[in-house]
Amino acid sequence: MARNREIPDLLEQYMEKFGETEQWITVQEFRTYFQLDEMYAPAISGFLRRIYHGPFFSCHYRVERMEKIVVKTPQRRFIKRYLVKKRPDPRGKSTREHNK
Repeated sequence: MARNREIPDLLEQYMEKFGETEQWITVQEFRTYFQLDEMYAPAISGFLRRIYHGPFFSCHYRVERMEKIVVKTPQRRFIKRYLVKKRPDPRGKSTREHNK
């Protein structure tokens, strides 16, 4: 089972598996893919909200947008989906700055 500190690595694996630079995901899709128990849902959504509000430097992705969507089940439910996008690579120093 995954621990909370493993969620950034799992997110990177998830995004690399599909080979997209951006993708909409839900916590349910993420949990199902990694066969995680429902008890991990708050940690996953909390991490996704965290990378929406600011960078998490060990993770190469950020959440660009969050949306509530309606899911048709026996009861009407609202869930959040997250647009996860790869952050641009950090810029390297130019050779002029490097030689100073």
